[in-house]
Amino acid sequence: MVHWWVMKLGPAKLNHGLEEYMQWFSWIGRTGLLSMLLLIAGCMKYVPPDSFSQAFLERVETQEEGPVRVSAVVLSASESEKVFGSSLPDTNIQPLWLKIHNQTEEELVLQLLSIDPDYFAPSEAAWLSRGFGERGLTDKMRYFYDQHIPLLIPAGVTTTGFVFTNLDPGGKAFAVQLLGDEKIYDFDFVLPVPGFQADFMKRDIAKLYSPDQIQALDLEELRDYLTNLPCCVLGGDQKSEGDPLNLVIIGEGRHGVVTLVRRGWDLTETLSADTAWRTAVSSIFGSRYRTSPLSPLYLFGRSQDASFQKARETVDERNHLRLWRAPVNLQGMPVWVGQISRDIGVKLSSKTIVTHKIDPVVDEARTCKKISNVTR
Repeated sequence: MVHWWVMKLGPAKLNHGLEEYMQWFSWIGRTGLLSMLLLIAGCMKYVPPDSFSQAFLERVETQEEGPVRVSAVVLSASESEKVFGSSLPDTNIQPLWLKIHNQTEEELVLQLLSIDPDYFAPSEAAWLSRGFGERGLTDKMRYFYDQHIPLLIPAGVTTTGFVFTNLDPGGKAFAVQLLGDEKIYDFDFVLPVPGFQADFMKRDIAKLYSPDQIQALDLEELRDYLTNLPCCVLGGDQKSEGDPLNLVIIGEGRHGVVTLVRRGWDLTETLSADTAWRTAVSSIFGSRYRTSPLSPLYLFGRSQDASFQKARETVDERNHLRLWRAPVNLQGMPVWVGQISRDIGVKLSSKTIVTHKIDPVVDEARTCKKISNVTR
């Protein structure tokens, strides 16, 4: 019977049938292996790290105001995994390490909302970063809580710990606010995220002008100064007119960066082959690229000193902001002249092949920014 069945099918059909059986058994094997791996994963228990490298402290930045000193550093993705045993960036969590030195004679209270209005509680960060079927969640929550910085800092005490913030792919800009009974201590930080190079980091703003080049103006003189500025910035060739100037910001640069980032603006990366490629991929596939570089425009004989953007659905649609430090002060405060506009798509260009098309009603973007700053 078997011999007849083989002869009946013929060699070709027999081989085809055997292939189908082999594929079926192969599928069964892969399914079984996957089930076994999931079962093993479900049996894995979270084990808190016994210790971790503190090499990240080499990047720490410290600020001091009277008897209070604050140090801060933001962790990279790999550092986060080593410290917490979980891939926190995959869940949009970015640990921020703080050290607070309180040499006052009163207890200080750390305001986490000043650092990140939408910060994660330790137990929340532990829960969100749990693996599939991961056991030992109670131990994980306890470990995350132990690593969290205390909110109350007694007089004469130095304390350290982490704050679980939302992931910022670019520079980390935040304020640390400490409340005392009689005084509030404020510290503005702008920290680099490892591997990220913001365009404003490549320029030393303090060295743009010598002291004798900066004019001290009153409000009326500032109005006259702004009236006499060019209507528009210059394009990449530094000859043709570019986008119109439509924004003035007065304040210290660091504080301004912190304020803009806390209002949802992202720092932009320097232009390179890698960032240009990522921008192209984002445009082609319609994905978001929050820190995509902005092309250089020129004022005061140089490209923008800092640039920011609010990404929308794709890189083709975004709000972008460029700022230049002007050689004038108002009541001792630096004056920044800027250009803000809204990208609404892309178009062909004879100079750069492809360029962004901006909303011709440029003042609408400026008004939107002003309202956003007031209402948030």
